[in-house]
Amino acid sequence: MIPEAREVHLSRKDRKVLEACCRSPVTLQRDLKRARIVLLAAAGRSTRSIAKEVGVQPRIVSLWRHRYADHGLEGLQDKPRLVTIMQFLLVLLVLVAGPS
Repeated sequence: MIPEAREVHLSRKDRKVLEACCRSPVTLQRDLKRARIVLLAAAGRSTRSIAKEVGVQPRIVSLWRHRYADHGLEGLQDKPRLVTIMQFLLVLLVLVAGPS
């Protein structure tokens, strides 16, 4: 089930950043999709219509709507993953312990 769509309000600065992201030829695809989702949401589009246009599931649109509404542009960045942190700590432990 898709949660209720959050309204997305963009500041002029955020809109410029997201539009530049969409125009840039070096933007990663994941970042391009996130930017398009937020821009379309701010234009008043429905979650389902955004999902169809961007080529993702409606739950993904809902996720990025909520993340932007709660945290702004910072919310569109990947969260640190526990596995990555654990891998880093394991490598650090091996380096500190030295060879056996």
